Amino acid sequence: MNIHLPNLKHIQYLLALNEHQHFHKAADACFVSQSTLSSAIIKLEQLLDCQLIERDHKSFVFTAHGKAVVAMAEQLIKQASEFVEFSQSQGKLDKGHVYLGCIPTIAPFLLTDVITEVKQRFPDLELFITEAPTDSLLTQLANGDIDIAILATPVDPKAAGPVKVTELGHDAFYLAGDKFLVEQVIEEKTFQHIPDHSVFLLSEEHCLTDHALSACKLVDKTKVNPFAATSLATLLQMTIHHKGITFLPEMAIQKGLADNPNLTVSLLQGQPARQIAMFEREHSPRTESFALLADVVQQFFQKN
Repeated sequence: MNIHLPNLKHIQYLLALNEHQHFHKAADACFVSQSTLSSAIIKLEQLLDCQLIERDHKSFVFTAHGKAVVAMAEQLIKQASEFVEFSQSQGKLDKGHVYLGCIPTIAPFLLTDVITEVKQRFPDLELFITEAPTDSLLTQLANGDIDIAILATPVDPKAAGPVKVTELGHDAFYLAGDKFLVEQVIEEKTFQHIPDHSVFLLSEEHCLTDHALSACKLVDKTKVNPFAATSLATLLQMTIHHKGITFLPEMAIQKGLADNPNLTVSLLQGQPARQIAMFEREHSPRTESFALLADVVQQFFQKN
């Protein structure tokens, strides 16, 4: 069957228009004139034999069919990008660009060493790093904005979508904070008798909070302080100032985050931990290249 295929650049113009919802802004984003972009959209409608947007002299809206076409176009551009990246690597697994996303409670403590190791072992493989919360990274992964994501698990399967998950290792939780409270929890093996509001945590957008509460079996929410930090550095400052306690991942401690004379750090009984994994889109043509990166990261966990 002889089908005339659309120009990928025209499809990119369509996606830009959907993103910006404004012809002039979309044209600027694509580095073309507004008339060029508008003409391309018309040509795309003619080729596809359907109306993508409804226009009047001042505004436009996407039709229901146009919105469906946009969703399919996003997948098409994502696959085309993977096709180009794979082709440009000329079949070499250790060559090309990899866009890697990582959550803030892992990135500062792991990726510097990973990037250094990758440069030494695979000099033709270039990493570009994005740091963001789990939900944002899963969206970027689904949209093709990043190739892989290093996250703490478990992750909501509905949020993750169709992905391949490679286990990288585990990261133990330590109790950190006021010496008296840390020793009390370790000795009694419970948080039951510590003062209310004495446990400090990160804000809800950080999955470390849920993972720590679950792994460390802290179920009494009256023990949790209503203050929620946006970074581990701020979390520790508040914990020290209020003579409270908090949970720190082992990789942060190994990088010296808890090196403070006002902090006592202790491994909890049973060694509760969070699991770290690498996520990639299912059926990615570059899965073998990503396996090389997973192997590098796994070696850092094995060393520890």
